[in-house]
Amino acid sequence: MNVTTITQELVRTPSLSGEEREVAQKVRDMVQDAGVDSASIDAYGNVLALIKGSGDGCLLLEGHMDHVPPGTPRLWEHPPYCGKVIDANVYGRGSVDMKGGIASMISSIPDIARKERPVTVLLAFVVHEETVEGAAVHKVLEELNFCPDLVVLGEPTGLDLAVGHRGRSLIRMELWGRTAHASMPHRGINALERAAECLQKIESLKPLLPNHPQLRKATITPISVECSPRGLPQLPDYCELIFDRRLVLNEKESDITAPLQKIITEMIDSLKIRDGAVSILEETRTCWTGNVLEVKDFFPAWITPEKHSIEVKKALPDTTRTLIWDFSTDGVYTSSVAGILTVGFGPGDWRMAHQPNEAVPIKQLEKAREGYVRIAESYSH
Repeated sequence: MNVTTITQELVRTPSLSGEEREVAQKVRDMVQDAGVDSASIDAYGNVLALIKGSGDGCLLLEGHMDHVPPGTPRLWEHPPYCGKVIDANVYGRGSVDMKGGIASMISSIPDIARKERPVTVLLAFVVHEETVEGAAVHKVLEELNFCPDLVVLGEPTGLDLAVGHRGRSLIRMELWGRTAHASMPHRGINALERAAECLQKIESLKPLLPNHPQLRKATITPISVECSPRGLPQLPDYCELIFDRRLVLNEKESDITAPLQKIITEMIDSLKIRDGAVSILEETRTCWTGNVLEVKDFFPAWITPEKHSIEVKKALPDTTRTLIWDFSTDGVYTSSVAGILTVGFGPGDWRMAHQPNEAVPIKQLEKAREGYVRIAESYSH
């Protein structure tokens, strides 16, 4: 199968987070047929394939098999899982983010495997990246006791070289008021109204957030509100706000929670709420195998220094630019936590990720395949 056909087959196989079973089995079969030394599916549903080298060097080619939902069907010009070739692009959900990258990696295997090289190449295609980035690749490296010298993420870069991105955290703010009949609101403390006050105070914090010359400015964005009781003529005495906080380098958990905790403390002291709390969200995600990933939603920012990324760039003669991704990737673990040299290189315009009418250029699929081969051939420990 060529890279276009592989991409089409993967796009035609829906694989929402936690529902990657069918695509994982197809990917395992594809890498086996392509000529790896071993291929398997681990306890969490990740696909692992190994091409042995003659020396000690280790290279990890990594991507994720899950994708976000298609969204509103009427916004798509063609069915989101059609996998059609339209205007020299493979069309469909996940084509850019990032089944095109996986297809390019799979199609690079025969060329990598047939030539002797000092570097052992591990290919890892993981689950649940869209929900808890870094968690599955953490399990891969932990379970295999495998420490690569270089990680190449196949996320979309338009064939440029990505060298980092802001970190991400989910922060929960909880407020407790006092319930009362909605016809007598003065007898209670409306937690929802107090949450609205918190949002106004947090808006005033935004200009004070740190900035970074490469990563750009940190952000904080409310993404969810829940209160209880709800739907009754009764004041809600509890409200939960969830914030998406994008991080720059060296920000710690305390750096991002302390300003919100200060707001809560001031509201308690002024008797506007009975109590409140701020915490980093902790989640569990069930994999298609039944095993569970436990994650604390704090993913640090990372940047690969130019002196290291330039060595990878030498293997990619058509790559002239480096970029910083706007979104988050598994690099939050491989680079920020594990300290492994990490870069991104893959087909597709990253701005098309999660968009309707997502499509990846066939020419870029082919160029990415060639790029992975060159990296494997040129990189040595």
